[in-house]
Amino acid sequence: MVCAIISDIHSNQEALLAVLARIKELPVDVVYCLGDLVGYNADPDACMDMVLARAKETVRGNHDKAVAGFMSLDWFNTEAREAALWTRQAVKPENLEKLKRLREGPHDVGEGILICHGTPYDEDAYLMDSRSIAESYHCLDAKYNGIRFCLHGHTHHPLVVSRRKGAGAPRVHRGQEQTDLDGETVYLINPGSIGQPRDGIALASFGILDTRRMVYKNIRVRYAVQETQRKVQKAGLPPGLARRLAEGR
Repeated sequence: MVCAIISDIHSNQEALLAVLARIKELPVDVVYCLGDLVGYNADPDACMDMVLARAKETVRGNHDKAVAGFMSLDWFNTEAREAALWTRQAVKPENLEKLKRLREGPHDVGEGILICHGTPYDEDAYLMDSRSIAESYHCLDAKYNGIRFCLHGHTHHPLVVSRRKGAGAPRVHRGQEQTDLDGETVYLINPGSIGQPRDGIALASFGILDTRRMVYKNIRVRYAVQETQRKVQKAGLPPGLARRLAEGR
């Protein structure tokens, strides 16, 4: 099976359109979305409509929860809080209801794949250091023993972590376009962010997991950054949200 993995779209229509166009060129069987459809940028309705029409399974992210009223905005920085409040007013009522109904992660989608936004043990936690990696594998061992691929987002940084089944220390793979996989290893895979990359590369990021050929690819796509910035500014969203798109931070 060939899976396209998308995450952290954050209302960036131009980036999402570019990624979906690239996915259409590939032999993809299924699309999984790891949350944060909304927040930060100016096209929440368009992005929600496209993702929910294309993705077979979608779990909610923390920005989806915040806009839906399920999470306190006190946890957000000033820019994120202002964007969430703007989105709550801008989104169509029917899409606000859809946000409220998004599935909580983690979610076992079959074929040895688990999808979540943050980590398998906490949908809002960041999987980004040795402690969170160790706790994630502990959770998989205890609750999801048949899982080979745990797909997660939230950090906006592409990442692959591998650990041989039952033994060995996890290995962290950063900055790789392709990772060869094997059947005796459990993987934590983050495809990066479509709508607001933060690894210093101002390109939309997504992943392709091929469980037949046992290979994972991180793919970066150019998009109309200036148009997204123009929309952010026109909407009256915090100007820093527009600036960071060109920096990939």
